[in-house]
Amino acid sequence: MSEIPPYAAPIPESVLSKLEFDKIIQRVSRLTVSDVGRDLAKRIRPLLTLDEIRSELQRVDEAKELLIAEGAIPLDGVKNLATSLKKTSVANQFLSVQELLDVASTLRASRAMHGFLSKRRAQVPLLYRFSEHLLSEKVVEYNISQALDDRGFVKDSASKEIRNIRQDMVKVSEQLRKRLASILKQVSEQELLQEEIITTRDGRLVVPVKAEHKNHVPGFIHSSSASGATVYIEPAETLDLNNSLRELHLREEREIQRILQELTAQVREISGPLEDSLRALSALDVLFAKAKYSIEIVACSPRITGSHKIKLVEARHPVLLQRHPRDEICPLNLELGGEIRTLVITGPNAGGKSVALKTVGLLTVCLMSGVHIPASPESEFNPFKKIFVDIGDDQSIENDLSTFSSHLHRLKEILVEADSESLVLIDEIGAGTDPAEGGALAVSVLNELTTRGTMTIATTHHGMLKVYAHETPGMANGSMEFDQHSLRPTYRFRFGLPGSSFALELAERLGVAKKVLDNARLQLGDEKTKLEKLIAALERQSQEYAVQLREVSFERDRLQSLLKIYEEKTTTLKKELADIKRKAVEETRDLVKRARATIERSVKEIRESGAKKETVKSSRERIEELGHGYRETLEGDLPKALEAFKAGDLVVIKGSRETGEIVEIRDDYATVLRGSTRIKVKRRDLEKQEKIPELEPSFASDLGYTGEMKNEIDLRGFMGDEAIRKTQEFLDNAYAAGLHRVDIIHGKGTGALRKRISEFLKSYPKTKLFRLGEWNEGGTGVTVVEFLD
Repeated sequence: MSEIPPYAAPIPESVLSKLEFDKIIQRVSRLTVSDVGRDLAKRIRPLLTLDEIRSELQRVDEAKELLIAEGAIPLDGVKNLATSLKKTSVANQFLSVQELLDVASTLRASRAMHGFLSKRRAQVPLLYRFSEHLLSEKVVEYNISQALDDRGFVKDSASKEIRNIRQDMVKVSEQLRKRLASILKQVSEQELLQEEIITTRDGRLVVPVKAEHKNHVPGFIHSSSASGATVYIEPAETLDLNNSLRELHLREEREIQRILQELTAQVREISGPLEDSLRALSALDVLFAKAKYSIEIVACSPRITGSHKIKLVEARHPVLLQRHPRDEICPLNLELGGEIRTLVITGPNAGGKSVALKTVGLLTVCLMSGVHIPASPESEFNPFKKIFVDIGDDQSIENDLSTFSSHLHRLKEILVEADSESLVLIDEIGAGTDPAEGGALAVSVLNELTTRGTMTIATTHHGMLKVYAHETPGMANGSMEFDQHSLRPTYRFRFGLPGSSFALELAERLGVAKKVLDNARLQLGDEKTKLEKLIAALERQSQEYAVQLREVSFERDRLQSLLKIYEEKTTTLKKELADIKRKAVEETRDLVKRARATIERSVKEIRESGAKKETVKSSRERIEELGHGYRETLEGDLPKALEAFKAGDLVVIKGSRETGEIVEIRDDYATVLRGSTRIKVKRRDLEKQEKIPELEPSFASDLGYTGEMKNEIDLRGFMGDEAIRKTQEFLDNAYAAGLHRVDIIHGKGTGALRKRISEFLKSYPKTKLFRLGEWNEGGTGVTVVEFLD
């Protein structure tokens, strides 16, 4: 079964333990649903080859997608059959009822999982391959379920023989109980019984008799009570019935054994495929446990390459995620590989150096074991043939090892075995001895590993290592950020910058006397103090620049987004404008052609009719209808101008269909020329129009309407009939000029003039409606008139 990963252990258990890989395995194993899956999960170890690692991660990807889509997987009921299957291979051995029930349960789970994966073959092609090993044996499963019930008893339907035996047992038992009841009644009347009950001893029905009367009840004594006051006697009259019942029990046991042997033989015939099926189910259980773990810690499968590169993006330590909320853990962003083979991490104590070191190691081991990691999919990892870890203190009194000696032993092992395909993680390199000698040893070890091309990460407090890493090709500095204002670590990793230990600053925050701290700074010497101050200043500037960079990056992203939107809209508008212009030109040509024909026909009719009112009205309506269609076409296709009105602009009065030209603007009023008619209109009642082809000849001039046409008349001071005459003349001209609305100013006074005008307007044929003005239109001193369209 090549799909089941051959878990091996190229990485020593001591290394896995120091990286806390066992805690990951414990969590994954708890997420399995079967004992066999749990046992297999506990044996998860890093895989050997790049192809094996990629395949396992891809299987976990499919399991995760399937789990999210389906919610539940039919893996319940898988039992550990290892002992049972071995038992079937031994002569004269047969499986117990419970063992056979476990076989049936596992067969049922195998069949269900086989069907489940077969229906989703296209969705999960890698997981589907497991179905080849999943046994779907309905006959054995059915036979077991027909013979045995869930309580662990052999059913009457298991065989005809056992059904007959049990029927006979019921008959004999009933006869025996009736006979004993009769005897019990007789003996009870003689007060020979201890209790009036029928009980069982050695599988035979007996009655409890007082010890002093045991000779008065003929029969066989089976036993006595602990006190000796009661003896249990099988009456002589029931010996034959008890013997018959006992014989039936023995026959039942022999038949049950025969049934179990027959079922065991059936299991024996499928033991090989069943064993393969059990392994496949175990592997699937582990895969889905890994998928559950991935969902639990919001993990993924990053890129796995063979380029000897590690790139962590938004990575978190998985063990910390089991203890703390995700947003409380600062993500690690780190890159190592290519020309840089060695990374020296410095910074304050409890600043996160060791956690960063362990995070790199643990995530690498997890991926090599086919376990998703809590990091961005943009992360990259390279599998290693060997991983060496020097973390923690392995001092031993028994083995006469000090802290430094234990470190030396591990460094020796690393120098002997590490190569270009190894990952080396060393915490506090060169610590535990004289700082000068320890620093020199650390420099030499790191130089040797860098020369070999070994991927190495080391943490330290040695100042000389910071300088050496900065100056040596193939090495780089890194540090854990420290907030100098709060004197607390931020746990953010910074590549390329060495960090300060901030020992004196932390001591000052904890309240150590200033005199002691000043003396400590003197003991450091000027050069050391200058170096630490320089590093502190660089760190402070780095933090400030980081804030500015984030702000600039945010603004850059925002501007790029806006620019993209602008360019997309500009491209769209240009295309739409080109289409609009092309369409407008085509439609304008057609409109001009039709307009000229209509005008020429209308003018001819007017002249021939002698300018009769009906002919004028009919012709005007035709031209207005044509002009209305003309404007609707242009308004729908051409963008409207947004600039302020000026002389020469083409406009239309709101509510009207006629287009005119502005010839003069004074304050809030504009004088509009329509043909030979001049109209004074408020600017807010105008809408700008695109220039349209000149239509000739002007219909308004042919009708003889000249002069300046206003949209209001002031009748204050006029009386009765004269006011009505002027009103009718004003309304006729306004209607002929194409106005939609006019105002009649009559004043408030006694209301007589307003009433007279209202009576007239009721009978005026062109009136659509009339009303008194609103408060901002002159109130009851003004009547507003709207014409019919």
